[in-house]
Amino acid sequence: MRRFTLGSAPERQIVVIEVDGSRMSVVQMTPDGGTKRTEKQLGSPAEAQGASERMARELIARGFVEKLESGRKPAPSRPTATKSAAAPARAREEVDASHLFDEVEPPVAAAAPVLARLATAAAATPATETAPKKKTKTGGKKKKRRKAGSGDALDKRVLAGIAAVGVLVIGFFGYMAYDAFFKPPTIVGVWRGSTLVHEVSRRLSHTRYDLILDDQKRAAMTLQEKYTSVGTYSLRGNRLQLTLKDEDGEATEHQYKIVLGRSTLDLLDPQSGELVVQLIRQSREQPVIGGKAPATEAPKDLALGDPGKVDTAADERLASVQFSPKDGAFRLRHPQGWEVATSSRPDNTYCSAIFTHDSAKIAIYADVAGSLMTGSPANQFEEGSELAPVHRAHELYKKTAAEEYSDYNESKPALFKGSSLGEGRISEFTASGGLFSSNLRGYHVTLLTNDRRVSILCHCPESEFAKLKPTFLAVCRSLAR
Repeated sequence: MRRFTLGSAPERQIVVIEVDGSRMSVVQMTPDGGTKRTEKQLGSPAEAQGASERMARELIARGFVEKLESGRKPAPSRPTATKSAAAPARAREEVDASHLFDEVEPPVAAAAPVLARLATAAAATPATETAPKKKTKTGGKKKKRRKAGSGDALDKRVLAGIAAVGVLVIGFFGYMAYDAFFKPPTIVGVWRGSTLVHEVSRRLSHTRYDLILDDQKRAAMTLQEKYTSVGTYSLRGNRLQLTLKDEDGEATEHQYKIVLGRSTLDLLDPQSGELVVQLIRQSREQPVIGGKAPATEAPKDLALGDPGKVDTAADERLASVQFSPKDGAFRLRHPQGWEVATSSRPDNTYCSAIFTHDSAKIAIYADVAGSLMTGSPANQFEEGSELAPVHRAHELYKKTAAEEYSDYNESKPALFKGSSLGEGRISEFTASGGLFSSNLRGYHVTLLTNDRRVSILCHCPESEFAKLKPTFLAVCRSLAR
């Protein structure tokens, strides 16, 4: 309870402020002995205490003096001169404490006036700090929205990239499937093949054909790699008409019935339907008209015609393991540690042996087709002659190799010696290693026995060919009967 007085007797006015919990009461006593009591129920004891302090300050401002209990210090007051000048005027005024409660009425959501004795700056500080927090919160939401939006955009870009890659992969495989299975074969290209005619009591007749057909209906045919005729061609149904002129200007016409495949072109006699020659597409060569048909030259290091220059000891170190198939068609040595797989027919007309190590492969095939090439002894022909049976056998196997390997391209055959089977032929070839593999490079070697043609295909990735070349040659030279 706090007591305030104004003036002296008999005009003294007294105001008593009492706080009981959240209830504040004000008692006003007038000089004539009248009493007026006012009460107000506030929200909390702190609010009631704050209202009491504000009313006390206003009373002091009007000139009232607080009567303190013993041991309590008086509250600071205004200067005496001011107080003494204002006191007589205010003494005549009746103090109405009811209007003070209007200021005590707190705002509905205001909580700042709870501690009235705190400095005004301290009370303002939380309000000042609240605003940035709200801004920070709002900013955080914006950042979250931005992050969410950025994540959605990133997901869309990733999905778009995956979809684009998928479309490219599907398109690539679709093109490969179309090119391999659905694309119609074309007669345009470089074709090469040969025929061998063998009649009883007559010498063999070997003819080499090189045919070039371009997309402008121009044609060039070369026989025996020497005699070239150039002109035009027309294709009607399965009939190929060639109109050519040789180097002397003599014009000739040739008509063939054809059977066109993806890698082969069969030229047939239009009357009897007999096969004249089967040509193989040279997929790595471009059709160029205007002279001799292009031919891939045999590498110089393949003319292995001097067995005296072969290092037998080195060959035995590279190929040291003896091997022979069940039917005894041939014998050879292979490198140690290579895996071996064999197959044969019960009638002993065919056998094979395949040696593999990592990405390297040596495949050997022995078939009775070689016996058809031994009608005339090999010594009837000069060494390295294209009329020799082994040369014909080597040329004929190109078709089989071209069917087994994709994009197969083989060089001109060269003389191969060093094997006890006698004179052979060797070519260097390249082929595609597949969709996800490097291209292949290797040797194609042909040797003849009394009843078999022995064909050897040795290959590995192009990057490893230089290292494996001595091993391939050592195995080929070890072939014997």
